[in-house]
Amino acid sequence: MDLPVIDPPVFPRWVWIEEITYSHIPIATVVNTLVLLAPIFEYIGLRRNDPRFDRLAKGFVIFSLILFSPGAALGTGIPMWLMGTYPEFWSRWSNLFFWPLTAQFGFFLGEVVFLFFFYYLMWDRLRDRKRLHIFYGCLAAFFTLSVQAVWDALGSYMMTPAVSLPPINEPVAWSAAAFFNPSFPFLFWHRFFGNLSYVMLLTGGVFAIAALKAADQKEREYYDFASRVTFPLGFLAFFIMPLIGWGYATVIRQHAPVAFHAIMGGHVSPHFLVKMFFVAAMVIMGSVYLFTRREPKWLRHSIIAGLAVVLLVLLLHPPLPWVTGSRTVWSVGVVSALLLFVLFLRMYAPKLGRYENFWHWSKLAVGLLAFSAFILGGFVRERSRSPYTVYKEIVKPEMVAMEENRFLFYDKCLGCHQVREILSREQPDWRARIAIERQRPGVELSGDEAEKIISYLEERYR
Repeated sequence: MDLPVIDPPVFPRWVWIEEITYSHIPIATVVNTLVLLAPIFEYIGLRRNDPRFDRLAKGFVIFSLILFSPGAALGTGIPMWLMGTYPEFWSRWSNLFFWPLTAQFGFFLGEVVFLFFFYYLMWDRLRDRKRLHIFYGCLAAFFTLSVQAVWDALGSYMMTPAVSLPPINEPVAWSAAAFFNPSFPFLFWHRFFGNLSYVMLLTGGVFAIAALKAADQKEREYYDFASRVTFPLGFLAFFIMPLIGWGYATVIRQHAPVAFHAIMGGHVSPHFLVKMFFVAAMVIMGSVYLFTRREPKWLRHSIIAGLAVVLLVLLLHPPLPWVTGSRTVWSVGVVSALLLFVLFLRMYAPKLGRYENFWHWSKLAVGLLAFSAFILGGFVRERSRSPYTVYKEIVKPEMVAMEENRFLFYDKCLGCHQVREILSREQPDWRARIAIERQRPGVELSGDEAEKIISYLEERYR
């Protein structure tokens, strides 16, 4: 069934949809995180009889409500745009997930009702019934996380579809296998801690600058308190992500190998490396800052434990080809680097605490690095499926021959060879090389597929 595809003006359709999406997602993730933490901080304030936590929680709610309208407007624009520019994808995708999308609408209404009417408007009226008020905040947080869970299930399906997309004329409405697809739990928890990490790091940085600029002493003390609460929380939340990310990458490698190859050495690997650079800079700068402040021992020990988690993931990871090809050199290198960094943190970082103004600005820099890594991570994940909108199920309307040939090259060649190995020869005869590969036992490569791969290699690596 052919559906009309609308060509947008000025920019290609993928630019438009990514601009709308990447405008909505940061707003949604900030709202989700602040709504989740508000009742927790309010409860801590109740238990400690500390009004600063109550003020922090209410500030989170107020800021969430300010962001709510533009976030909701952009979120509404996404399906409107998809209907016109990606009509077949939207028709089949929404057909498969009709009931989850309907449930998401109900969760969204529940979030609006409890966040605004029962939590925000009742803040002062229920000041003598704090536990009931906190309960309403927990309900708002529950509905917020439920909305995120639905969209993460639908988004993860696009990378690891457990069942095929149904035809347009075949009503489905719901599929448990599609909803609970292999990468869904990994994407949900990776985004959960990613949201918590970057939002709290960025919030801590903003509060640090507010403390630096505040003229009133009491306001300066409050902003400093808020920064000391939020920044370490965001920093520690990051260290859970490498383990979840390793599991996520393993699932992608198993169920969407072409996307995995695109990230690990393929066309989106430069973006992935830039993301890793942002992450490394964030971890180094944030760790040094927290050690300069002579924070409590449990926090410093937690940071070292988190660095050990990062080390574990690096040891599990194959050696990066642009660093070394030796597993031994790679392992010795990353262990030595971590030990030297921990030694620096313990012995020299506390001496840097006198540069107070610099460290206030550095907290904001850490937050911006975390936000940049968050944005790049989503871009890498989505572009790795190219030219497919849903992995091996439906291609995007603007697909060009190069993208189709590149996907075929990844699919047929990178399961047995690394990109570095394939491109190791100078000015190779790709036609002769592919002819040799077709003779190998177990290789299934038709003449048409071979021509497409040769065309891609000759165009890209001549």
